[in-house]
Amino acid sequence: MDFLRTGIRALAGGARRGNALVAGLGTAAAVVGALRRFRRPGKRLLYARTLRPGESLRIRHVGADEQLEVEG
Repeated sequence: MDFLRTGIRALAGGARRGNALVAGLGTAAAVVGALRRFRRPGKRLLYARTLRPGESLRIRHVGADEQLEVEG
């Protein structure tokens, strides 16, 4: 659930209708969403490789019974 987007929509809707309760809840949800977004660690690239024609790369998830094979 995206608290930031939901909170901003609720804040705008509450302010437009003059409903202080909805605007306050929207503000609280937007603040929680912003804190969650800014505190989460950034995405990291674990592995990068350019495949040559005819090469393939096998990706396995530890503990999974199935194997996903990607060919490039």
